[in-house]
This record gives sequence, C-alpha cells and structure tokens, in this order.
Amino acid sequence: MKTFSKSRIILATGIVIATGISAAYAFGGPDHRSGMGHRGGFAGHGGGFFAKADADGDGSISREEVSAMREKRFAKFDTNSDGVVDKAEIEARIAERIAKRTSRMTTRLTRRFDKNSDGQITKEEFSARAMERFSWNDLNEDGKISKDELPGRRHRGSHHRK
Repeated sequence: MKTFSKSRIILATGIVIATGISAAYAFGGPDHRSGMGHRGGFAGHGGGFFAKADADGDGSISREEVSAMREKRFAKFDTNSDGVVDKAEIEARIAERIAKRTSRMTTRLTRRFDKNSDGQITKEEFSARAMERFSWNDLNEDGKISKDELPGRRHRGSHHRK
C-alpha cells in the first residue's frame, strides 16, 4: 500500500472541504450565505449583494427580482437547458468553481513566495517568507519569540520593522 505525503493528504482534504462548501452553496440553501438569511431575509449581506439583487435600482428588492436571480442561478447549473439539474451538472459546476478557486490560490501563493518572478518557488524563497515573519515577531531581536511577542499580545502595527 502506498503512503501519501502530508502535503497530498492536506491537498486532498482541502479539495473535499471545498467540494462540500461548493455543494452547500450550489443552490443557495436556506442559510445566511445563500442570499436568503437564516431569518428568511437578506440580512448580513453587504451592498454588493443588495445592488446585484436590486436590478431596477429602486432601493428595494421585489419578489420578481428574487425570482429573476434564482432563475439566473438555476440556469448556471442547467447547462443543457432542459429545466432539470442532474448530478452531472452539479458536479460540473462544483468542479468549475474549484478550478477557479485553485487558480486564484495558485496565483496568490506564487505572488507571495516567488520573489524573482520566474514561476517557480524554491525552498529558499519558501523559507524566506517564514523567516521574514519570524523577524516581525521577534520584537527584542533575541532570536526567539516569546508569548509576549505574539501578535495577539501586543498592538498589531508595532511588529512591522524595517
């Protein structure tokens, strides 16, 4: 039996979690993240959601606007336009969302660690970030980080030294 490295297990766990989250959001179930709050309203959403829902810009959201949003969302899943969303269409939509998130994460991590912008992250580049963060937290520069130097124990802005 093959053994898996920790990074492969972590990656697989992340994919499973992302798939579950995507499935939960897929049809905008009855929770606060779906567009219909847990109290049955639109509470908890920022101006971006409200502005998108308020299609006519009159400062309120009508039943027709909610219905139009739901139809639009349903159409994203019903790729063959037969009026039914099947398992394959749901899986395809989830895979699409995971691929987009993976791409964004890859870009973000590459920007963060690839200091010479060659498209590769060397062990030195990867370690440099950790050592930089260590230095930020080693406020008294003694080569150690005490509990008192941890971010939660002091003013956040004071740990960024030049």
